[in-house]
Amino acid sequence: MQPENRSGDQEKRSFIEEARRGQIVAAAIVTIAEIGYAKASFVQIARRAGISPGLITYHFARREELMKQVMLTVHNSMDQALTARTEGSESYCAALRGLIEGFVHYCAEHPAELIAISQIAAAARDAEAARTWAEEQNATALAELEDMFREGQEAGEFRDFAPRVMAVSVMAAMEATPAELMARPGTDVTAYANELADIFELAVRRA
Repeated sequence: MQPENRSGDQEKRSFIEEARRGQIVAAAIVTIAEIGYAKASFVQIARRAGISPGLITYHFARREELMKQVMLTVHNSMDQALTARTEGSESYCAALRGLIEGFVHYCAEHPAELIAISQIAAAARDAEAARTWAEEQNATALAELEDMFREGQEAGEFRDFAPRVMAVSVMAAMEATPAELMARPGTDVTAYANELADIFELAVRRA
């Protein structure tokens, strides 16, 4: 019986630790969004999380580790949202629309997260691992989008064009979305998402 109990206790501790790490990451996102990356110290993050700074260092020995976890958490959250929009799409055009519209809506619904990862990506110090990881993720996303365009062409759904150029163009348009929505808070998000998706659907589909 004892080994089973110890195993159960270990699982419980792991769950609690993961919950605490999630709490710290959420507080880090809010802190960066409110006061900026440079001022987002462990003390400031702990204040918003309602915990001691020492508890943060127990889970994240260095600031850079926490910043990388913020990047990972936000990207995972975004991936889940976009997968929900694109999974089971009946065509390549539908998948492209789901990707673009899903990204626009994610940006509108998670402004603090987008501010946090953009500031981390632009940070001059303490975020090298996070920036490197983000760059690798962006390169992977670009390659996957390029592959989707190529597959759509092979299936006869997309017209002839350079998949790499189109993928770069779509990524650039999506990356411009957070700043546009923040600069114009009154934007009709659904209309914006539909218009952006229309532009690229018309650009890629076979006449």
